Amino acid sequence: MPYSAYSLEDFLADESFQDFVWGRDPEAVQFWQQWRADHPAQAADFEEAVATLQQLAGAPRPLRAGLLAAELTKLRHYLHADDRPRARPALRGGRRARRAPYWLALVAVLAVVGLLLTGRGRWPGQAPVALAPATYARYATRPGEQRRLTLPDGSRIVLSGSTELRLAAAWQPGQAREVWLTGDAYFDVRHTAPAQLKAVAAAPASVKFTVHAGPLDIAVLGTRFTVFSRAQRAEVVLSAGQVQLSLPRGPVKPVLMRPGELVTYNAATPDAPLTKRPVQAALYSAWTSGQLDFTDTPVADIIAALQDTYGLQITVRDPALLRQKLSGSLPGRDLDGLLTAFGKSLDVSVRRQGSHVWLY
Repeated sequence: MPYSAYSLEDFLADESFQDFVWGRDPEAVQFWQQWRADHPAQAADFEEAVATLQQLAGAPRPLRAGLLAAELTKLRHYLHADDRPRARPALRGGRRARRAPYWLALVAVLAVVGLLLTGRGRWPGQAPVALAPATYARYATRPGEQRRLTLPDGSRIVLSGSTELRLAAAWQPGQAREVWLTGDAYFDVRHTAPAQLKAVAAAPASVKFTVHAGPLDIAVLGTRFTVFSRAQRAEVVLSAGQVQLSLPRGPVKPVLMRPGELVTYNAATPDAPLTKRPVQAALYSAWTSGQLDFTDTPVADIIAALQDTYGLQITVRDPALLRQKLSGSLPGRDLDGLLTAFGKSLDVSVRRQGSHVWLY
């Protein structure tokens, strides 16, 4: 159902709306605050749903299976009652007063269930009930620091400096694997889908691994790729396997990447926010080993990789320099040392001011 058609019941049952009210997901908070500003006509239902959920003051602990089933039956009765007319007291004072007895009863049921259903319409006898994680784990790095992580599914991640990664504190079997990234990271994702399932676009959410980088969603099954996520721009470089990129809140169709491709998301170009070009993928993940190795590589390709990887703007005074080819290694962890060694390899002078670099 489109958000623009949401009723009070829809708001209460929407898991991302719950995360917004309880402050459990910064992206949900940002989305629903903007949605509220864009839809003033639905302010009454919106605010009533916020007030209702705030009464719960956070999600309670999960229940025993038998008790959970009993409370779900009660909740189903309230949300899917038959056509018998409900007796409502003749109160004055507007819409909120007329609904009070019904919603107070519903709040009591929701408080017991804990709002842990992962979607509307999933009731006992229709589909297994999955429990949503109530807490997140956060990993962050300081400027110039690297950090290596192993996730609950065995996937491995290398975080670059000034980077933050969030994910559910515990991943249950059959639960979608999701992480939220701000900054730069290299992913080596473990494939958990059946062997015959190889196309990420056709895979169910339960076996996908999704990286949320700002408004960009990066979905994979099992593969290696690098993400550079900044304020209004994000880049994805695929080393192996298959990646599907999408903008869930935009009109752009999903983009399927092949190894050796770089896709850029740029919020400043809304008419064409996703662009693709071929690259040498190894140059974009070399920072994870602290060494940039290249063999007979055009200087233009090296400069492009340095700009994308380190967020630099490199100006070359002599265009002929771009056509040269280099073989060798550059230190990847110390940016100033890297630029100095790069300049010596080309026999040019290097000047850096912030993120702008000049090669003379």
